[in-house]
Amino acid sequence: MDFVVNEITKRLYEYLATDVHGIRRVVLQAFVKMKSLTADTLHRMLIERGFCITLKQVTAMLGVIHSKLGILHAHKNSYDSRYEYSLKEKYEGIVRKALASI
Repeated sequence: MDFVVNEITKRLYEYLATDVHGIRRVVLQAFVKMKSLTADTLHRMLIERGFCITLKQVTAMLGVIHSKLGILHAHKNSYDSRYEYSLKEKYEGIVRKALASI
């Protein structure tokens, strides 16, 4: 278990270190604060904060965070509904620490 947490922590720090525009930081802060978001909601939040980003880019970012970092849980209520993403509870502390240190 410690190896998995260490690997995720390492990947998270690397992911944030390459955040040129600050979008990744804002996205992770949103998950810490709001717990659960759809790509549409997140896209609207980013646009309101002045970021120039498409919905397709937001969904790609969520896919990377979900699959490569493994810190998000993706859930779909029904076949025709949108995916709802949430931060896995066991990684919330790691994300908070990473955001505070960068």
